[in-house]
Parts: sequence; C-alpha cells; structure tokens
Amino acid sequence: MTTISDVAVHAGVSVMTVSRYFNDPTKLAAATFERVKLAVDELGYVPNATARSLIRGRSDTIALVVADIRHPFFIAIARGVEDVAQAAKYVLFLGNSHETLARERQYLETVISRRVDGVILAPTHGKRHNLEVLRQRGVPTVLIDRRLPDYDLDVVRGDTFTGGRILTEHLLAEGYRDIAFVGGTPGVSSLVDRLGGYERAMAAAGLAPRSMLGRYDQASGEKLVGAMVAAARRGEASLPDALIAANNMVALGALLALRRHGIRVPEDMAVAGFDDFDIASQLDPFLTVVRQPAYEIGREAMQLLLRRFEDADRPTEERVLPVELVVRRSTRRAP
Repeated sequence: MTTISDVAVHAGVSVMTVSRYFNDPTKLAAATFERVKLAVDELGYVPNATARSLIRGRSDTIALVVADIRHPFFIAIARGVEDVAQAAKYVLFLGNSHETLARERQYLETVISRRVDGVILAPTHGKRHNLEVLRQRGVPTVLIDRRLPDYDLDVVRGDTFTGGRILTEHLLAEGYRDIAFVGGTPGVSSLVDRLGGYERAMAAAGLAPRSMLGRYDQASGEKLVGAMVAAARRGEASLPDALIAANNMVALGALLALRRHGIRVPEDMAVAGFDDFDIASQLDPFLTVVRQPAYEIGREAMQLLLRRFEDADRPTEERVLPVELVVRRSTRRAP
C-alpha cells in the first residue's frame, strides 16, 4: 500500500509538503504543487481520511438520519441535503431510524464515533429522545420535519398546520361533511400540526372531527381503514364520506383497503393526503394532496448546518416553508 512517505520520495519533497498539498494547497508554490500532484497520480495514493480528520479537527462528513427512507418525502429531502453538501465538499452518511428510538440511537452513536461534523435529523418520537447524546458531544444538529420543544435547535419544516386546514376546507367546499382523519404517529409534532389544522377547520364549520391514529406507513392505512369498513358493516359506526390520510403512504394503504372492500374513490368516498408521489402524479393525476417542498427542506437544513459550523453561538432558527394544495380527481364530486 502506498504511503505518504512514498509520495514524498517520488516527488522529491518532504512529508510535510505532501501533507500541505492535501490540507492547505494554497501554501505551496505552483511548481511544487504540480510535482506532488504528479506523484500522487502516478502512485495512485489516497490519503487516510481518519488520520486527516484527526489532524484538521474535522472530517468533512455530515449525517442525515430520517424516520423512513422508503418514503418519497424523505428521499426528496435527502437529495436536497446532498446537493448542498456536495457543493460545500461534504460527504453525506444516510441512516434510517424506521421510527425506532433504539435504531436511531445506534445510528447517532455510530456517526459520532466516525467524527461527523454535524447531523440533520428527523427525530423519532418517544419518551426519551436521543438528542442528549449529540448535545453532550457538542455535535451541531438541525431538525427536519419535526420539532422537539425541549431542545433549542435549528428546525426546517413544512407548514402542515395550514396544510391540514386548507385540505379540510377544500373537502368542505366540495360538499363533504363527515370527514375522518386517519394515520400518523401520536405525539409526533408533524401529526399534531396536521391534525390541529383539520380540527380547526372542522370546528369552524360546526362539525365534529373524528380521527384514527396509528403510524405513518402503508400498513397502518390499510389496517385503520379496513377496521373502519368492518365496523360500519357490523352497524357499529357509519362510514365517512371523505378521508384525510396523514401522509401519502397512509393514503396508499387506505386506497388499497377501500378497493378491497368495493368502495369507489371518489364516487363513494373522497380521499386526500399529505405529500406527493412525483412520478405517480405525472402518470395518473389522481390523489389530492398538500404538497410539501421536501427538496427545499433538505437544502435549507444543510444551509443552516453550514451556518452553524461558521457561527456556533448564533441564535437558533425555525424555518417554516409554505405548502401547496394540489386538487385532483380523488376529491372531486361527480357532476
């Protein structure tokens, strides 16, 4: 294996000069820089990243830990983070907590041990948050999509309270009155906001809200809606005439359950949700959604992290990005 000493001998310079080539090349004369560059290329030398990070006090790496990497929303966020990180010469580590505190903690401890310069996190809900492990190590942290009131950290999220309100108001304007909210993890701030917007609009219309909470995944949507249909067929409750799903994965599960039970959308029941399926919305513009600017959330989160690197003592920021109502066939009343 080629070492830095081999490069120095090949270029006819000192080991310190080769080190400067990688860490502070502006201090090298142009001719010296070219000699070292030629030696590095000819020998195929790759510097030891761990050793460099110890010398320089930073690793040029950041970690992004999300709740569910299968979700298109978090995929778009990851793209936004990566684009800004790459432009700033940072390498991105990606972790998936799968909404589990133990798995989230494992990822955080792993990236801390690898000396990442900062973390962008969609925190998992639970009685004991894992943020303390980052605070104790002084790791700069930005939260995305979700906030934690007990921690004074930078946050970037969509305005989903407004999203829940305008989505409900759209259904009310279409003539729906019995509107149910399904899915979402209880206690997570993003659900609290969405549910709060829905309840605000229902109260303003003089209507009683009803909600069935679970998780933020497709299986939850299928289970909740399946149980709702079963209860209605036993005569225990009535079916709503419209559903709001906590996100698009819950909406997908709800649509599958309704189809399985022969309930047509929107003829028998309207369905709407949060977040969009980019490809699906182009191929078959069906589902009405509140679209969050997921890519921009990722970009702004990484920009905030870079600012935190430059000024660790600046006041924290909470950036709330606007959302957009996208009306499609799933909530349109038949003529």
